[in-house]
Amino acid sequence: MSHLLTRRQMLKLIAAAAATATFSPVLHARAHYPSELLPPGTDYLPNRQVEPWVWMGRPIHTVAFYEEPDASSTRLDTRARDQAVELLEEVRAPFSAHNDLWYRTPLGYAHSAWVLPQRIYPPQPFIKDIGEWGFWGEISQVTTGGYTQPSLNAGKQYTFYGGCVLWVIDTYEDEAGVGWYKVFDDYPPRQRTNHQWILAKDVRRVPRQEIAPIRPFVGRKRIEVDLTAQRLTCFEGETPVFTSLIASGTGAHATPTGERSVLLKQGSRHMANTPYDGGPELEDPGDLFDLPGIAWNTFFDLEGRAIHGVYWHNDFGVRSHGCVNAPNETARFVYRWTHPVGGFKDEFIQSDKRVGTPILFF
Repeated sequence: MSHLLTRRQMLKLIAAAAATATFSPVLHARAHYPSELLPPGTDYLPNRQVEPWVWMGRPIHTVAFYEEPDASSTRLDTRARDQAVELLEEVRAPFSAHNDLWYRTPLGYAHSAWVLPQRIYPPQPFIKDIGEWGFWGEISQVTTGGYTQPSLNAGKQYTFYGGCVLWVIDTYEDEAGVGWYKVFDDYPPRQRTNHQWILAKDVRRVPRQEIAPIRPFVGRKRIEVDLTAQRLTCFEGETPVFTSLIASGTGAHATPTGERSVLLKQGSRHMANTPYDGGPELEDPGDLFDLPGIAWNTFFDLEGRAIHGVYWHNDFGVRSHGCVNAPNETARFVYRWTHPVGGFKDEFIQSDKRVGTPILFF
């Protein structure tokens, strides 16, 4: 799609696809998306996108907006879960010991812990011919539904959120000319089918350059994860090239210390512990989770722990259920930068300790 869209055109296109979102009167056609890239990182440029997009924040539950970045200031407005609002800039102001990040929006200031930043794109063109393998697709709207059949009247299995990544394996055009994508679900067989159908207009094909390996021939790569500071840093030799806050496991699900290595990489993963026929029993019913479309997974042990993106919180610097939660852009960098190197059409990229990038947890 042309990058010459006016702001007014951008607003009309996005509003048509995401009527539940809340927008200001004038939107950025090109928004700033924050990154914690450190030098030399010259070939990782997440802000240089050909397609226009708007930086939006999706509340994960009811969120208050304040006159100042201070919860004791005047409350101006509230938004319920999934009622997205445009993000104008990041602001640092005291709030909690681990998270001082606020967002300025047209409605006022909101603390970042309960607002998920998302890139929202205009409705996407329907790609009928996806080839033999298909493609990696990224949800490009605030939310969209995953259905059992290519019809809005079919049963809805999941709500997919902006930034979720899915493997598109088939297409369908209905009688009204509406395009649908069939996406693969890698969770073990159960009562539900192992795929869903999503409206094609809500899925952006991930360009090859956005997941191409980053400096694959550089040696002496390693990742250090400081579990006390809750920070991940990528090194090339002794030079730090990328750093980011994360959320590691705690309690019974604590992330282990010591040296690991990259064992497996997957662009998309369905992580769940919901019971299914022939599967393990759930020890604690209060510990239930079911999260499809997790983006950019880099697994580092045989128990299934990984560095991966998240769409259910934005409060990094605290602890997770067990894996290393990271912002989607951080997870994408790790996926692209680490060894083993994979291809654009790899469902998974397998490794072993001899070639996988070392990861040190301490």
